[in-house]
Amino acid sequence: MKSKVLKFLSSLLLILLLSCNSISSAISIPTQTNLKYLNDYVGVIKEPEKGNILGIGRELELKTGAQATIVIINSTKGTPIEDYSLELFRSWGIGQKNKDNGLLVLISIDDKTWRVEVGRGLEGAIPDVLSNRVMETLAKPSFLEGNYSKGVMNSYSTFCDIIAKEYNVTLDKSLHLTVPSYDNTSESSSRGFAFSGGIILILFLIDIILNGGRISSTLLQIIFWSNIGRGGPRGGSGGRGNFGGFGGGSSSGGGSSGGW
Repeated sequence: MKSKVLKFLSSLLLILLLSCNSISSAISIPTQTNLKYLNDYVGVIKEPEKGNILGIGRELELKTGAQATIVIINSTKGTPIEDYSLELFRSWGIGQKNKDNGLLVLISIDDKTWRVEVGRGLEGAIPDVLSNRVMETLAKPSFLEGNYSKGVMNSYSTFCDIIAKEYNVTLDKSLHLTVPSYDNTSESSSRGFAFSGGIILILFLIDIILNGGRISSTLLQIIFWSNIGRGGPRGGSGGRGNFGGFGGGSSSGGGSSGGW
């Protein structure tokens, strides 16, 4: 009986881990542009909002070290936007290393979806409910009108203000907007990620209790060696056009997502 249970658990754990790994491997992450704080691969952000966004992002980093960036793409091509944004965040290394004070606002135009990915170091300042409220009240109405410049500008400026407040500084270039109340805001954004992670954790614990962790150890070694050669963060440090690169920060999957 025990052997059958172990065989079932090992098969289930293998499927879950390899499926997560295959999703990460299949995602095509774009190369960071030299504008750093605004990576618009669709060309929907116009002046003067474009220049204002760059100015706010630069001021935020100079005063706090935190890095906030916007990425606008045509489509995630079938990949859940939560998986795409997390892989992009980690690949670029948004935020400072060991501080993880990065923020990513990902907008997929054709999919009509958005995702706010928050670095570990900023999860206290920008909880899921707040990031969702900012996007629903300050970005979504403009997106519905096709005015992406205004929606992105308003939400980005507000996120940067929130981060600046966490560091007890004020941004001179921001719009200093007030976030309206939003009764229907929920934390649905990260539940799928947390649920799948919880299942894997439970299976790991069962394997440790029943089998001394041998199955988990073997599977982790397989995944580790399969990822050798994929490389580290593409953001790097310095050397990218006018604004330099990112600092090697990471995210644990916190944030919110939605659509319009």
